[in-house]
Formats: sequence, structure tokens, C-alpha cells
Amino acid sequence: MKVNSKKLEKYLRYFFIILTSIMLGYNFYMLQWETFWSAVMTLLLFILPTILEKRIAIRIPPSLQIVILLFIFASMYLGEIHGYFYRYRWWDRMLHSASAVILSYSGFILIFTLNKDNQVDIKLSPKFMALFSFCFGLMVCTLWEIFEYGVDCIFGVDMQKARNLELIYGTFDTRLGVKDTMKDLIVDTIGALVVSLIGYFHLKRKKDEDSAFWSLHRQFMKDNPELFGLVETKD
Repeated sequence: MKVNSKKLEKYLRYFFIILTSIMLGYNFYMLQWETFWSAVMTLLLFILPTILEKRIAIRIPPSLQIVILLFIFASMYLGEIHGYFYRYRWWDRMLHSASAVILSYSGFILIFTLNKDNQVDIKLSPKFMALFSFCFGLMVCTLWEIFEYGVDCIFGVDMQKARNLELIYGTFDTRLGVKDTMKDLIVDTIGALVVSLIGYFHLKRKKDEDSAFWSLHRQFMKDNPELFGLVETKD
């Protein structure tokens, strides 16, 4: 039986929103404010893709939306709200590996799609596209690490997930989180590099696009034909 990815994405999003809303109400009732604000952020992340899709008029393939939803659920709901980052030491590394792969692949799809745009005359080489994919994934991962450090410094929380932080001058010394940050960046680099190399060799060896690696590219162009001049204009 073929699964309707669009319906699955819709039901999955509603389920996660309801689940997070229940946790939000529970944490508010129990006055657990740190977990409460994590639930608020999680709820916003579940709703945000739908708002952006309507605002910028770009349709994201349902399969990619499902991957994003599952990642938010694993990182924010299970990781932040239910403390999986502390309960399982490998949880953070697993998610960083997954995020690097997702972001690098998204970068590859983005540059590959632009390279196939009929309205763009410039044709990019496989080496440049692989480099862009690697840099795109690593850039977003690095910005996230900077965000974690900033939140820890401003609000005194532990988004960097550095265990055994020292209490200095009445606040936690977040510099001890540098080890965790560097490990995250190393994992991000490996994930982004693997996807970039796969994409590069795929471009070199296969001239056609009829493969699973470019399935999101084909679906993105199909869902957004107006972006690539594929819509026939009426006189």
C-alpha cells in the first residue's frame, strides 16, 4: 500500500502540535519555567514551516517536511523537554550527524535546482556544487552553535549540554562547553563532507537525474513550476 506523504505530514504535524501543547500546559501548571519555554519554542517550530510556506509561496515537498518534523520532535520535544540530551550521551551526536546530512543535502538540492533553472544562464561545475553543499551545511550548523553559546551566556541555561559546569561569580561558566561545541562541529563537518562527496561523485558518474539522490529536486521543481519558468503563460 502506497503511503500518501502529504496526509502523513499533515497528521504528524497535528499530532506533534497537540502533544507539545499538552506538555506546555503541564509545565505551566507545575511552574517548570525552563521546560515551559522549551515547549513554547518547540510548538513554534512545528507551526513555523506552514506559516513560511504561505508567506513566501514556496511549497516544500511533504517528504522533506516529514524529515524536518521528526528532527524537531527528536531534538526539541525528546531532547529538550524530556531531557534525552542528558539521559543519553549519544543523543546529541546522533542529531548533529543527522542535521549536517539534512542541511548539506538541502544545500545540494538548492544549488542543483538553481543550476537547472531555465532563467539562469550560468552552469556550475560538480566541484563548485559540492563545495557549496559542504559550506552551506557547515555554516548553518556553526550558526546554531553560536546561538547555543549566546543563549547560555544571556540566560544562564545549558543549551551546549556541557556537563559539570562550574559555578563562577554566581553564574555557570559556559566556557567549559567548548569541548562539546567542538565535538558537535567535528561531527557536523564529517556529515556535510560525506553528503558533498556523494553528490559530487553522483554528478560525475551519472549524467541523468533519474535517481533517488535527486528525488527531492524533481519534486521541488514539480511543486514550484513558477520558480523555474515551467508554467505556460497564456496570451
